[in-house]
Amino acid sequence: PRVSVARTSARSARLTTRAMLVRPYTVRKGDTIFKISQKRDVKIDDILSVNHGLKKDVIEEGQTILLPSSKLSERDREILDGVKGRGKYRAYPVRKGESIEDIIEKRGIKMTEVEALNEGVDLTSLKAFQVIKLPRNKYTEREKEMLVGCARVPAAFFSGRSGMAFGKMALVVLVAGVAAIAAWKSRDD
Repeated sequence: PRVSVARTSARSARLTTRAMLVRPYTVRKGDTIFKISQKRDVKIDDILSVNHGLKKDVIEEGQTILLPSSKLSERDREILDGVKGRGKYRAYPVRKGESIEDIIEKRGIKMTEVEALNEGVDLTSLKAFQVIKLPRNKYTEREKEMLVGCARVPAAFFSGRSGMAFGKMALVVLVAGVAAIAAWKSRDD
């Protein structure tokens, strides 16, 4: 009887693993699995399913976890909308309370670059939801992760000189791919 209970438990655990496309997500200060699931409209079980060994109540700032790539936050959708099309710039919707210094520092952008792209715009008094132009190839680490995972942007799209190194990006993509394969292979046919 004990053996059949163990088999049932192992079989049940296997059933909770779902095959899905995943993307990396870097845990930020204050994040919990619950908050991430709410923000991304993803079931906690789905997050745990693609992160074998992850405990629901134990995540740390800076830790990289996997999320189903089909679910985007409102901010992710704004970033994706901003990179559509071709050209030397991308559209960036300013967040509430964000200053131009916050925006350019996180992305390694020079003020002269932003001023050249935004002629006639007062960059010293930005307002929430105001759209400004940023250089096309300069992103935060989180933006890069989201673009690689959700938009299927190749890592080579990003300049290796600033932000996340190509090696780390390749590792993140590899981990996401391996997790997707593992989830697919462990599904119950």
